[in-house]
Amino acid sequence: MNGEPSPTKHIGRRHWVLIETGGNQRYIFGSNRLRHVVGASQLVHEVGTEWVPAAVGRLDDPDATVVMTASGKALLLVGSVDAGRAVIREVSCRALRDAPGLQVTGVVGPPFDAADPAAHEPARRETYELHAEVRAARRDPLLRDRVFPWHRLCRDSGQPADREEPYGKDELVAASAGVLARSDARHRARSRLTEQLTDDLGDVVPANTDVLRQSGWAAVVHADGNGVGGLFRRFLDHVTAIEGTGPVDLATHLRYQRLVSAELETATWNAVRDAIAALREQRAGEELTGRLLPIVVGGDDVTLICDAALAVPFVRAFAEGFARHTAAQPTLSAIARQATARQATGHAGLTASAGIAVIKPHHPFGAAYELAEALTVSAKRFRPAGAFDLHVAHAATLQDLTLLREHTEPAAKCGPQAARYAGPYLLGAVEDLPVELRHRSVELLDEITSWLDRTGWMSTAQAHALREAADRSLAEYRHQVRLTVPRAPDPDRAGTLLDVQPPTLGTDSGRQPPTNGTAAPFLRLFDAMHLHGLRLDTFAPAPSTDRSASKGGIR
Repeated sequence: MNGEPSPTKHIGRRHWVLIETGGNQRYIFGSNRLRHVVGASQLVHEVGTEWVPAAVGRLDDPDATVVMTASGKALLLVGSVDAGRAVIREVSCRALRDAPGLQVTGVVGPPFDAADPAAHEPARRETYELHAEVRAARRDPLLRDRVFPWHRLCRDSGQPADREEPYGKDELVAASAGVLARSDARHRARSRLTEQLTDDLGDVVPANTDVLRQSGWAAVVHADGNGVGGLFRRFLDHVTAIEGTGPVDLATHLRYQRLVSAELETATWNAVRDAIAALREQRAGEELTGRLLPIVVGGDDVTLICDAALAVPFVRAFAEGFARHTAAQPTLSAIARQATARQATGHAGLTASAGIAVIKPHHPFGAAYELAEALTVSAKRFRPAGAFDLHVAHAATLQDLTLLREHTEPAAKCGPQAARYAGPYLLGAVEDLPVELRHRSVELLDEITSWLDRTGWMSTAQAHALREAADRSLAEYRHQVRLTVPRAPDPDRAGTLLDVQPPTLGTDSGRQPPTNGTAAPFLRLFDAMHLHGLRLDTFAPAPSTDRSASKGGIR
């Protein structure tokens, strides 16, 4: 069967089936080699988009239909419990065979009458609740796959080794079955990425997925749509408002579900392409080959690893493209307009926020991703406005964001102090922001960063003098500002931008500030110095193919 029949073709009892991967973060970032990270993401993607539709196609059930597929997730309708269990069984067995270590959980929901417009949504909700219970009751893979003293262990995962894998030019290392499956999947991942990015953009993806070109710093970027989850939580209410009728029947529900999921995926990929094209345009003459590697692009989520110099420009271009492309999708934008929280954005579509974790080569991917995710949560304090937050990791990032940022807020030994970070930064034109939030505009950060350029008015020595004065006290910092700004073309404006900025709690009352539960005054100078230092005046040479450049991580 083709997986796309009308759900009302055979009126009768139906069951929702939900299949979803679990522990994705630990699975994808469980190794510090790029090939394993990319391959793991590919396997998660294939579960929902390839394995489940293939299993449904082999069913002898005329009522079975694929409602929605995404990376690591699929929602189905079947005519019997046995049909649902058959799909779950096939996908689970394939995961054990082709992706050892990947958790796949599936459940068959309670029966409901397909002809009753009021029956399908409670049954769907109950299916999701059942799935959460079943997944929470599963044993952890570390308990299931125990290690004994006589096992030879995989160097990347710590699990029992299956066989050896090439490492570098002429070395073999022990690798578990799960790690080997990820390595095998990396080639399919690169093919899919280059196909999605098209020929003129695909060369930004490294030819060797073990080697990311960078100039000393890399960045893990995590971007997420603002309020997209809320659209689906009240999905039927929005559909009812659009249709202008009573209870939404099953066929209408499925049609909107498919359209919104497909349009969201299309808008996100279009935004990624636009962002890479914008990088090309902004950096004409600079070689971007092999400097950006998408890890996850699905739904409204994007996770990638790139040269740190590309991170902020990518996020800004992606957020602008995401808002524009979601507004251009007819069904998605209609649903979004029904959510009153979106009306304050100034866009007919949705907005996106992002976190940027700037790290050194060989920094643990898992820790960097957790930091990027926490920074995204921090940026979402100002939703529905698009925003981003960043952190440059000069030390280990094993602590949470609150504790990491406490280290950038020195004790008040000589009077009040201000935070050495100014994020989150709000995207868009400063004049389009509410007056009380304009001091958080990224355009103000741009202005200070431009002062540090070769053609700017502030020298490196003056910037460091300001930084050292801030380390001593705010009084000395302000004194140093008064000594410095007379060199500026507009001393009054320079003094205003360099001065301590007032605290801002944020516009989303459901999210707390990331530091001690209260907002703090802050300085923009430190972030400007960081971003100026990450700029690529000259690119590093292309990576060599010798043994040292092939051992994984970020090169």
